[in-house]
Amino acid sequence: MTKKNNDTMKKTLTIILLGLAVLFSGNAMAQKEVRQESQLIPLDKSFVPRKDSRIMQYYDSVRLLYQLYFNDVAAEALNDLGNEAPDGTLANILTDALLQAGATEMQSQNAKAPDLALLNFGGIREPIPAGPITIGKIFSVLPFDNNNLVIVDVKGSELRKMFFNNLRELKNVQSFSAGVRLVYKGGILDSVTINGKPLDDSRTYRMATINFVENGGDKILADVKTKNIFTQTQPFRTTMIEYFKAKGQFRGVKDGRVTIIK
Repeated sequence: MTKKNNDTMKKTLTIILLGLAVLFSGNAMAQKEVRQESQLIPLDKSFVPRKDSRIMQYYDSVRLLYQLYFNDVAAEALNDLGNEAPDGTLANILTDALLQAGATEMQSQNAKAPDLALLNFGGIREPIPAGPITIGKIFSVLPFDNNNLVIVDVKGSELRKMFFNNLRELKNVQSFSAGVRLVYKGGILDSVTINGKPLDDSRTYRMATINFVENGGDKILADVKTKNIFTQTQPFRTTMIEYFKAKGQFRGVKDGRVTIIK
């Protein structure tokens, strides 16, 4: 056997022996008894979780900021603002605010302002009682973070379809801005005017709404063709908080936007 082959064999044996040593060492560790103890902890009133002082300091600081922000008064309600259908005082305020917000966005782009606004009743989760309107209350009324203001163009004939579909059931009657007047008689659409003029099937109207509705939410725009013109990046709720702060006081009224004659 040459010296070269002998050296190679020694190296090979060394590697094998090291491998066996590691293997046996691992097996020995694996066979070593490891004791683990467990205890059932009842999650009832007697349970007191352990608190880490460092986490609690952070938690307390965040909670304080949360309380300061959510207790901040944005505006005042001069009367109870209900969210009942079909002519709800709170829904009317929010829909008019939506129309104004859409007009502001279009003005910043030197574009045509919306002719009307549409907001779904299902997205208005609570009424607002008379008195201070806090940020926290607005969060309760509009809890969804993923709703954004959108502007769409829609042909008059498609709008007529939307208005007709609006009365599938009384609870599905949605909220429209002040310039819209709808009359339903005997379960069908009897008349509709927008800003004092009869709906023109051949005209293209511009409508402010939220992306939930645009994307098919509550089937409000079922089979209704629209063209997206603009989508706001901030949440719709943030836009409403800004509106409430700017306006300051609100008195809810029912003004006959939707009339239902059986």
